Amino acid sequence: MARFISTPRISSTARLMGATAIGLIATMTFGQSTQCELVNGVLPAGCEQGNAGLAVTMPVGEQASEVFALPANAAGFTVRINDRQVVEDAAVENIARRVDVVLAEADVLVVFDGLGAAPRLDLEVVGEPTSHAAGDQVTLQSALNYPAYIVRAEIRIVDLGGTVGARTIGVAPINPNGQTSVTVPEGDDIYVVHRVYDANGRYDETHPVPLTQADTRPRVDGVEDGANTMARSRIPVYGGAITVSGRDLVPGATVRALGETVQPDPSGGFVIQRIVPAGDYDVDVAVNGAGQRPLNETRRVDVPRSEWFYAGIADLTYGTQLDPDTDSWDTYDRGRFAIYVDGRTDNGLQITGSLDTGEGPLDEIFRDLDEKDPASVLNRLDPNDLYPTYGDDSTIVDNTPTDGKVYLRLEQQGNFALWGNFDSQLGGSEYVRNERALYGLQGHYAAQDTRTNGEAIASVDLYAAQPDQLPQREAFLGTGGSVYFLERQDIGVGTETVAVQLRDPISGRVIGATTLTAGVDYDINYIQGIVTLAQPLQSGIVDGGLITDITGDADLQLVVQYEYTPTSTDVDGFSYGGRTEVWVSNGVRIGASGLVEDNGIDEQTLVGADLRLQANDNTFVQLDYAESDGPGFGSTFSADGGLIVETQNPFAGSGTAVQVEGQADFADLGWGGTGQIKGYAEARDEGFSNLDFTVDTATGDEELWGLAIAGQATERLSYGVSLDSYENAVGDLERRAGAQIGYEVTERLTAEIGVELLDRIDVDDPTETGTRTDLGGRLTYAVTDQADVYIYGQKSFDISDIESNDRVGVGASYAWDNGWGLTADISDGDQGQAARLLANYDDGAGNTHYAGYELEAGRDLAGVTQDGTDRGRFVVGAQRAVSDNVRAFGENTYDAFGRHRTLTSAYGLAYNRTDATQYSAAFEMGRIDDGADYDFERYALSLGASYETEIMALSGRFEYRADDGILDGTEVASDTYLLASDLTYKFSNQARIVAGLDYARTDTDQGSLLDGEYGEVVLGYAFRPILDDKFNMLARYRYLHDMFGQRVDGDDENGPRQRSHVVSVNGIYDINEHWSLGGKVGYRSSETAADDASDFVQNDAYLLAGSVTYHLVHEWDVMVEARNFTTVQGGTSETSLLAAGHRHFGNNVKLGVGYNFGSFSDDLTDLVQDDQGAFLNLVAKF
Repeated sequence: MARFISTPRISSTARLMGATAIGLIATMTFGQSTQCELVNGVLPAGCEQGNAGLAVTMPVGEQASEVFALPANAAGFTVRINDRQVVEDAAVENIARRVDVVLAEADVLVVFDGLGAAPRLDLEVVGEPTSHAAGDQVTLQSALNYPAYIVRAEIRIVDLGGTVGARTIGVAPINPNGQTSVTVPEGDDIYVVHRVYDANGRYDETHPVPLTQADTRPRVDGVEDGANTMARSRIPVYGGAITVSGRDLVPGATVRALGETVQPDPSGGFVIQRIVPAGDYDVDVAVNGAGQRPLNETRRVDVPRSEWFYAGIADLTYGTQLDPDTDSWDTYDRGRFAIYVDGRTDNGLQITGSLDTGEGPLDEIFRDLDEKDPASVLNRLDPNDLYPTYGDDSTIVDNTPTDGKVYLRLEQQGNFALWGNFDSQLGGSEYVRNERALYGLQGHYAAQDTRTNGEAIASVDLYAAQPDQLPQREAFLGTGGSVYFLERQDIGVGTETVAVQLRDPISGRVIGATTLTAGVDYDINYIQGIVTLAQPLQSGIVDGGLITDITGDADLQLVVQYEYTPTSTDVDGFSYGGRTEVWVSNGVRIGASGLVEDNGIDEQTLVGADLRLQANDNTFVQLDYAESDGPGFGSTFSADGGLIVETQNPFAGSGTAVQVEGQADFADLGWGGTGQIKGYAEARDEGFSNLDFTVDTATGDEELWGLAIAGQATERLSYGVSLDSYENAVGDLERRAGAQIGYEVTERLTAEIGVELLDRIDVDDPTETGTRTDLGGRLTYAVTDQADVYIYGQKSFDISDIESNDRVGVGASYAWDNGWGLTADISDGDQGQAARLLANYDDGAGNTHYAGYELEAGRDLAGVTQDGTDRGRFVVGAQRAVSDNVRAFGENTYDAFGRHRTLTSAYGLAYNRTDATQYSAAFEMGRIDDGADYDFERYALSLGASYETEIMALSGRFEYRADDGILDGTEVASDTYLLASDLTYKFSNQARIVAGLDYARTDTDQGSLLDGEYGEVVLGYAFRPILDDKFNMLARYRYLHDMFGQRVDGDDENGPRQRSHVVSVNGIYDINEHWSLGGKVGYRSSETAADDASDFVQNDAYLLAGSVTYHLVHEWDVMVEARNFTTVQGGTSETSLLAAGHRHFGNNVKLGVGYNFGSFSDDLTDLVQDDQGAFLNLVAKF
């Protein structure tokens, strides 16, 4: 259920909605006496309301302002009613009034924002955004809104590009919301993480923030901007939010509030919010600065232990109706029950829930409460199904998201149980993972006692759901660019999980993974299915070894998982799983995980167990075991950014997998020197399948193991040893053993030498079967602190039945002070020529440029057979802040893989013409041509504009995508057009209009969208006076053009089509405080067709209604309404009369009786005319 946040005009809205509706007869009216008229909303002197002197007992409702507990006697407090002092304590009144006046004059507000505010944690790099080099001093700013719950905080310095993996290389203390300075250590991928601890040792932490790269997030030093980059949340925070805000402060002014100093933003505004436990607080606010009027005041704020908001209604109707077919009388009962509650008990139990049965027969409304409700989905898709505007500027916060009739969340101390919509985040195991957006049951429990590492001694996570979408998993090899095309279009909003994985190219083993953050690391177009990264992604990295393939020793892959609704099948299955883990001691964890994915036809089961022995973040050993059974997990792979997609079909079967992996710092092992050791061993059975890989008949059973050691013997001497092995049941084998040493001859000259032994068996390619020993060396000279040059070479010895790997090359890198950097490498050898030239620029202010050329020796392109000479791949791109108002983006990638040529281009522009006007444009293009199986083009265009002022808001967006040509020998043709626009205009505070236009058209022979055309126009008007609301009106027009037709039971054929116009005008006029006149005009013009082959049939009708209502406050409501219903094509016209009366019993119950003398209702969509008869209506509300 949605919670409305609006100005208090609910009574007028209810009266308009109920002018002809029986269930809303008892709405409140506020009018004038017959003798006096309101003047600007105020009665003239000597006049009084007709109901003056009537006393009614009403319970105290929700207040929009702060409420303070008052003592039971007059001393110490004041009471004011209608600006008249009833009870007064002069001292209290003077203090409160003086503080309010002073704060108001300074444009400063101190408010209590209620319980349940969301905790925020962030880390900022102080100063202009720029990349930092080793040895630089960097100042870091802590930012969080719940320091009252924190006992200590720290900055963790992490090297994500370590030789044997990511490792924490330093920890620095920092005060919550304070600053600290750190020295950037050696390394190319140095990041910092902010971690905070509570009294029980539980900790929250942020996503990594780069130091050796510019942090380009928009920030202003010292200004609290409310950003939240929390990656892990384990500290239970329950309290009230106190917010201090202000505006129009002079430049240079400083504010001290809630015990902290904050800096206003450039416009002179500031906001500071802190979550504090229940209790009474004296909030001191001080504003000072040259030219600033000084302020130093204290405001008393009471934070309660418990707070509740709730609303509910039960509407029951019993009656008789005349059956027009049998001319006999039948009885019926109908009703609806709805409730919403959000609050917290004194012991900290947070309860948020909603229930809405919908209207129906009483014996059916409480059935299947756990089932999905199709109407709830439609309501979310089209929130304008009722009147588009009610004239009160209300917004909707849906904090009970559910696809069904029920939502319930119970939470205490971070533990919760939930029924509704949720994101499953099953982790902890190397094999058993799941990240999906689901509807169903979710629960989490973590013991309050923790180990010294901040982890709960025991935790349990469970979920069970019934998905209505299918998951899709796509992997992309890095292209050196930043634009990647997803296979599907129109994917589920917010359902994506985007990560960068480092994978072994031979075994597919995931070496490392980083989850990306939406809006920071990437942007996604849900309609077009396009992911744009903030930084280009290369195809691979070299792991530091001297003997290497030019393509790199590991693949960098972009992995995207998301949900989509299929066009040709009905999703009817279940998804459930869970994980439990126990920290037996500070360094020992035992865990178990499992999941089941049932699509209604097949069932995939994956279960696993794990054991982790951990000394610290850098030293641990973990053992994982898993079993899978079922059809497997399918995925797709693309090596060119999504133009050519290779489908990796699921493999049905069952199997097991076991892995042991560990790493340790030398210091933790008691060894001398500085270094780290890492090892792994893994066995996978044929038939095993999880999200990362599938073991099928192509390989059979697989075995992997490896060991790596990297260390620093002296300040000048470093060394490394590695051993990796892979073999499978069909006979493939690859085993590599290598060693290398590096020595700093001088401060500028470094020499490295290494040797590697290769033993390879490829059963499908005898030319790749044999053994070889490679010896290599490299000299690197630092010409300056910014420039390096190097020369390298490698020679193969003891070659047996395999191609040699001789290679020589030179390279250089240079970093200019102006932000430009250049890396070049060229080599030649037995496996072909290779080259890499990369130039990049980053000024730290949002301007980046990059250009590169890459020629990979022996390159393979998935799904493509090479024909001709590989000419390499070119990438050119840039993001530029043209001015303060214009940002532009562009990228081109050209790949000449023999005769197979691909070109992808992407351009984008964002133009903030003024504070009110913004424009955006994006264009993506892809082309493939090899003269045979591929002659394909893809175009995607996005245009957007918005304009917003205090009186008008206008926005629009156009999307176009076209696929045309021959793709892998198959002809493809698809065109999609989408248009969406919205308009809101305020004629005054009393009247406004809203309009919306949506249009979609697809012409396709395949894909995730059906053929057809859909259009909708919605126009709404509201007249809602504020001071004198004698007359109120709502109006609505809707045009629907649906040539897709509604699909039923997963049928991929178009269903019933329609073209319709619906007009509705509803108004009410208060004659005085007792009598009101209401009226409604409705018109429907509709054409419907059963399917594509059927002709359209016209069906027009209109409804006229007028009503007279008598209202006696909290006692009686009586209504008489006349109606006329006419069907144009049917040639019928019927006039009827409806009369009803309701009696109020207290403030929460009313009982009414009535009679409908006609056979129709006021609902133009009600085609069954069986409404004649008497009824009894009972309404209970709270």
